[in-house]
Amino acid sequence: MISLGKILINHQRSINESRKKILIVVKSLTGDPIIATRVATATSQMCRLLYRASITPRIELEIDTSVGYPALSLSFIDQQPLPGTHLLTPFFDEVRSLSPNNDSYRVQSLLWLRDRRLPSSSTIAELKAIIEQKSRNELMTEIESKNHELQESIENLKQTISIKEKLKKENIRLSTELEVTKKLQQMILPKQSELDSIEELEIACFMEPADEVGGDYYDVLNHNGSIKIGIGDVTGHGLESGVLMLMVQTAVRTLKESQVTDPVKFLDILNRTIYGNIERMNSDKNLTLALLDYADGTLSLSGQHEELLVVRAGGKLERIDTCNLGFPIGLEEEITDLIAQEHVQLNSGDVVVLYTDGITEAEDINHKQYGLERLCEVVSRNWKLSAQAIRQAVIDDLMTLLW
Repeated sequence: MISLGKILINHQRSINESRKKILIVVKSLTGDPIIATRVATATSQMCRLLYRASITPRIELEIDTSVGYPALSLSFIDQQPLPGTHLLTPFFDEVRSLSPNNDSYRVQSLLWLRDRRLPSSSTIAELKAIIEQKSRNELMTEIESKNHELQESIENLKQTISIKEKLKKENIRLSTELEVTKKLQQMILPKQSELDSIEELEIACFMEPADEVGGDYYDVLNHNGSIKIGIGDVTGHGLESGVLMLMVQTAVRTLKESQVTDPVKFLDILNRTIYGNIERMNSDKNLTLALLDYADGTLSLSGQHEELLVVRAGGKLERIDTCNLGFPIGLEEEITDLIAQEHVQLNSGDVVVLYTDGITEAEDINHKQYGLERLCEVVSRNWKLSAQAIRQAVIDDLMTLLW
């Protein structure tokens, strides 16, 4: 079989187009315009009969060489049984209704070619071009379809651009909010001049958010010789965590200025305040928080946070667990019964280290964490140095892990 092409009969115009193409093909193969006209007309009548029956077949044209001499094979193929073979019988040498194959029904009509010679390759190529040539109506239909697809693509592109613009504006807005919150956090940290004014203690602090806004909190308050140090860590990162940290700082300072000295009462009021705000925010945030009061060489510790490290003069390290000294702030409304206090006596040369998990859980590219043991080792090794130098030693050691 040598394929010449296929014609799909799917509308009234395609019937007329198929008649013209078949007329040209048969006339070229037989050299007889009368036979060509009869075959084309019979084919057209068959197409109209099927089209009225809501059958839209395809026509396959081939040159059949299976019997030793060439014949034009014109087949109607569809998923439904094909009536009307009687219209073809008078004009073809043989008409076959073939058994369904792959759920397709086929009516094959054969027309013996007079000269019984196989058409040349150039003739076959010309006939293929005629059959495959699209009519003006087919081209217009394709153009309309492509235009419709193009219009849909343009609309989708417009929607995509609109969404991207909205996301861009939203990102700019969020970035601005986060930047403002970050600046507020930095603004309320204790100034070095405040720390230097505390005569009995040498204090060095450091905070660098890993993200745009972190939830870490620390503060040093000196009121009438009474020193309160706070350190905490809000769950998560981002705007909510940053805002909650600001709330905690304000609440601690307010209670300090109000001269609330009892640690249980202090943390109870603070927790109720933060708990109420978290509920209003419809948030799931909470924070660990430890508060330290220093007076006359004694450090009073309350609240739950990371371990407190005390390096005694000489380098001996003590680790004080805060797990039983409080409860996460903002997680439960009532925590009074869970608050306790521990006193640590400090001597000249002793070093106290407060930290958040941003230090101990920092990871290298292989996800190896810095860890508490390494922090303990660094501060124990450098206890003789000033507070500023000990802080820098920890930062430098941490950077060797990260870089």
